[in-house]
Amino acid sequence: MRSYLISIIIPCYNAEPYLAKCLSSVLQQTYPYWEAICVNDGSKDNTESILQQFAQKDSRFKVISQSNAGVSAARNKALSVCEGEYICFVDSDDTIQANFLEALLSLMTNEVELTICNFTRNISAPSAVETVKTTWVNNASDCAKKILLDKTFHPQICCMLFKREVIVQHQLLFFLGCARGEDWEFFMKYLLHIPKVAYTSVVLYYYRINDASAMASLNENSLTSIGASQRVAAYYEQYNSPVKDTIKQYTVSRTLWKFLILSLLRHNTIIYKQLTQNYNTQEELRKLISYPGKAERISSRLFLISEVTFRWSFYLLGYFHKH
Repeated sequence: MRSYLISIIIPCYNAEPYLAKCLSSVLQQTYPYWEAICVNDGSKDNTESILQQFAQKDSRFKVISQSNAGVSAARNKALSVCEGEYICFVDSDDTIQANFLEALLSLMTNEVELTICNFTRNISAPSAVETVKTTWVNNASDCAKKILLDKTFHPQICCMLFKREVIVQHQLLFFLGCARGEDWEFFMKYLLHIPKVAYTSVVLYYYRINDASAMASLNENSLTSIGASQRVAAYYEQYNSPVKDTIKQYTVSRTLWKFLILSLLRHNTIIYKQLTQNYNTQEELRKLISYPGKAERISSRLFLISEVTFRWSFYLLGYFHKH
């Protein structure tokens, strides 16, 4: 079997508390042919020092330092200099299983150009390495549809292995200034240009959720994911994709619906007002009347009948959940 170089892209910003553990998990990979492009995005703590220590220990770690420009700019910088035939992304406060690279690469074939593993949150990687088997292989268009319609399937960009040739050929980059949803936008666009996707349900990636995590917060930055959804819908409109209509129907509407519900459950009236004032909420939620998920269908109908009833229903749900 040919040995392919895999580029591991790790954006770092004030990552001192968890960075060494993250890089150690990279160092323990069973697949030896990798380079780790670590981009220090203007950190003010000891991130740079930790990166340099690992670079001195192993030349496969390559450190780039830049002024703070955000995670998208950091990833784009790494994409511009990486040399691997395959690319994956790891966040600086997370860890990966020892066979993460080996397993994802083993699922690649001539037709499969994106492989995805399962993940969990706030749990350290176990010492035992689980045998990885393919759970399913789908057409990329079916995978895109599954992401939109199957609420049990939430693939994360850090659980994926990409083919660099596809990224370069279609000039795919992370959208600058997008604090949330930039990763989802990137891989949804990538899906449009490949034939098949392979997925394994085996957990190989370990997310850390903390108070500062983008995955844990709801604020104005969160709403940039609506813009990401709008750009994905516009991108698919340019191509004759079998899922173009599904993307157009549900991408923006379901993202908007999700933040409406979250803002009410968390009693965040500022976010709720921004959503109802800055977006065509009525039109978007009307699209969800035909959505497969019962919660989306019922709550959207409720909003269209009476926004006041809709709002107070979820306020009360949020209250009782807290108490």
